[in-house]
Amino acid sequence: MKKKAMSLILAAALTASMTAGMAVTAHAEDTKSVGFVTFGLGGDFFQQLADTYVEVFEEAGWEASYADGAFDPTTQIEACENYIAMGVDVLVVWSVAPEAMDSVVQSAMDKGIKVISFVAETSDYDVLMVSDDADLADCLAKMAAKWIDETYADAEDHSVPVAVFSCRTAETGVVQADELIKIEEFSQKAKFETEVECQDETMQIGLEKAENLYMSNPDIKVFLTAHSGLGLGINNYFTAISSPVTEYDGMGIFAINGDPTIAEIIQSSADGASPFRGMVMTGGVEDTANELLQMCEGALDGSIEKGFVQKAGTVFVNADTAAEFLETGTVTSVTVEDFE
Repeated sequence: MKKKAMSLILAAALTASMTAGMAVTAHAEDTKSVGFVTFGLGGDFFQQLADTYVEVFEEAGWEASYADGAFDPTTQIEACENYIAMGVDVLVVWSVAPEAMDSVVQSAMDKGIKVISFVAETSDYDVLMVSDDADLADCLAKMAAKWIDETYADAEDHSVPVAVFSCRTAETGVVQADELIKIEEFSQKAKFETEVECQDETMQIGLEKAENLYMSNPDIKVFLTAHSGLGLGINNYFTAISSPVTEYDGMGIFAINGDPTIAEIIQSSADGASPFRGMVMTGGVEDTANELLQMCEGALDGSIEKGFVQKAGTVFVNADTAAEFLETGTVTSVTVEDFE
């Protein structure tokens, strides 16, 4: 994936508008303001998180906006500089390359702006909201392993071929791909067959790569990916009218993160309408946005001390829990202990 930096509108004037991945609102002196520099908006999950964050903060009386990080450190630095120039009260940064953000984070702090380091840990922060990337991938592997071992209970050990669709352009993708490749450590029946390296994590790339893989190795039935966009692409290839596959018994797609649309697809797998079997998430989108609001308010009013670390939980969405997720935005009936 060769990520192209997206241009951002310079905040020369604070106007109420939405522009090229950046939502900008007029800043009232008595209103708290927050700017969120996203990891990128290359999938439904990222966009939904950004939109929900704005809704949650605005309902709480904040001025909230986001800038598309475009999966590019330079773009993220420029977006941070724009927010610093705007004088936001809180800056939330989901860094593609945390080591590249030292200077801009320090610049924000020097101006009294509170910094929330989101998912990817920067060298300094007021609050760190983090999940363990490797642990999240392990959770997906455990979910997939349980499904594989139950579905292929009569198969020989380590005979069920598994492909891992990776996107290693960011450190998170590297860590999680490396964990998913260890699927044989979690499953008695799975056999790691191949890694399909993708240069982008979009749905279209997933579809194209799935087609290419099927042409060369049609025996692979299980697909693991850390990227929901790739997972959707794989699913779309196999469920398309032109697909060479019409029966999904024994097929399974598993991905990290997602949205209600993916949950609905996973729910339909119980009726044989899709091979998309499950996803794991670091909390539901609305839960995450509300938690982010709590961290921002706490950092700003001093009730949360500098250096606080807030660790995210894991949500498991499969055919059994999809309805619960769609109704409540989270899953409490299934935890990681259920996959041990």
